[in-house]
Formats: sequence, C-alpha cells, structure tokens
Amino acid sequence: MLNMTDRLESDEGLVSSGSLAVPGQNVDKTIKSGTALRVEVACAGEGTVTFTVASGTAKTAKRVDCTQPMTNGFDFTTAGPGLAIQADSPEEERVGTAYMVSHIS
Repeated sequence: MLNMTDRLESDEGLVSSGSLAVPGQNVDKTIKSGTALRVEVACAGEGTVTFTVASGTAKTAKRVDCTQPMTNGFDFTTAGPGLAIQADSPEEERVGTAYMVSHIS
C-alpha cells in the first residue's frame, strides 16, 4: 500500500509507521507539542476507511477509498504531547490499512 522500503532507508525524519486493525488506534507518546508532521495513509480492499489523527486539541480526519491504489497525505501539527492515529470503517473485515508519519523538513 505504501512504498515504505525506499523511504525507510533514506528518510531520517521518520517518526512512525505501521498498520492498524479496523477499528484500531496507535498512540505515540514521545512526540512533543508543536511538532510539524507529514501523515500518509492508505488502505486496500472493499470500502472506505476514515483515518483520524489527534494531538491535544488538534484533530484531522481523512476518509480514504480503499479501491483506489493511492496514498493520501496531509500536514499535521501537534497541539499537545503525543499523537494518536485511528482507523475506522463500516467494512472492518474487508480492508487493510497502512500509515507513515514523518517530520516536515
């Protein structure tokens, strides 16, 4: 879904990456408030996934069509310590997810 192999070898700004169960959430408590990040999300399968990124009072949601083979990215600045990434879908058992978070340089 995300071509992370090349990015992991060359991207020193990588914060975290992985996949999420649907519904599911990953939390990174090491990220400081005011950190500018680039969030990239993707899914595969039938249906849609809503990815929600939250930190303090900042929150962004991105709905992704899993039948479209593309990565969706957006910038996000933390408003508190830590970062939570959540995935929700009405088609829980028919989708797979991936995400990657990196520092904006």
